[in-house]
Amino acid sequence: MILRRLHLRNFRNYEKLDLEFSEHSNYFVGQNAQGKSNVLEAIYALALTRSFRSTSDKDLVRLGTEGYEIAGEFIDELGIRHQAVMVCDVREGKKISVDRKLVSSLRWVGKFPVVLFSPESHKITSGPPAERRRFVDTLLSQSSSAYLTDLVEYYRVLRQRNTLLATAATENSDFAAWSEALAQFGCRVVAARIQLIRDYTQTLHQAYTQIAGSPSPFRILYRTRFELTQLTPDFFLQLLRQTRAQEERRKRTLIGPHLDDFEFSLEGRDLRLYGSRGEQKTALMALKWAEAEYLKNKTGRAPLILIDDLPSELDAGRVAHALACFAGSGQLFWTAALRLEREANAEYHFEVQHGEVRHLHS
Repeated sequence: MILRRLHLRNFRNYEKLDLEFSEHSNYFVGQNAQGKSNVLEAIYALALTRSFRSTSDKDLVRLGTEGYEIAGEFIDELGIRHQAVMVCDVREGKKISVDRKLVSSLRWVGKFPVVLFSPESHKITSGPPAERRRFVDTLLSQSSSAYLTDLVEYYRVLRQRNTLLATAATENSDFAAWSEALAQFGCRVVAARIQLIRDYTQTLHQAYTQIAGSPSPFRILYRTRFELTQLTPDFFLQLLRQTRAQEERRKRTLIGPHLDDFEFSLEGRDLRLYGSRGEQKTALMALKWAEAEYLKNKTGRAPLILIDDLPSELDAGRVAHALACFAGSGQLFWTAALRLEREANAEYHFEVQHGEVRHLHS
């Protein structure tokens, strides 16, 4: 999948912006707070209907305006062009269309797969469990519309069940129905995650070996209350019954994939607890490269790869290595605050200054 053109209106610090991209590598240079990351954020938002830097659409709207528009012209693997448009009004919400036909968010995610590597990505390997769940859920949601549907339904049911727990309405007949629904969707979510780990492990190990230059065993482990042989709604409900009194005291659901975690293991050690800073950076590069390869293999479409401020996270050698790895996985967009020697290999080079983007060469 190739993003050939991008149009922004009233997005962040851009009143209007029209860009045409190389199908291989696109490099943005400029000092901090000039608008480099905003371009990558717009591409990410167009692909996944949400920002990677904010949970509120209001934050994405240019000051003094009431909404924004992001439009992209994509070229698929058959060479067919598609026009994708997302229009957001802070009062009325978002509308998404592909080739002038409105689509829902559930049907949209995964059409244009994207991989993000930013300074905040370190939270995946060193942050709380929610960051690792978000990483896994985003990867699975882009590769499987069924998983995204099950995940959305699971969290909808979870909110309803938690509401009954918070209001001490667990004797209500609805509580049993919500518990049964939670078990059904929860089992599907867990099963998909287990399968992902099986499919992803070999790719991840190969990526780490190539980046690190040594065959150190690097694995991702799924920490859940459920084994595959026990993964049935009846067993899920049994666990819910066992924790019922505790749930009523704490007024929230204490069993399910919303509490699971993932552990990254390097040579048998928990990377989060025992990995050096260098090992964590290398592991993160491997995770993102493996993510791109997984999406390409599962969807048949090369993802858009967004690398925000890579030199701030890696030394010059690792920067060159990272770009060389990612270049073969999909169309590349990357930013840096300083001009780097590596920029000469970028087909399109843009300079960003005070919300203005200048195409320097191709």
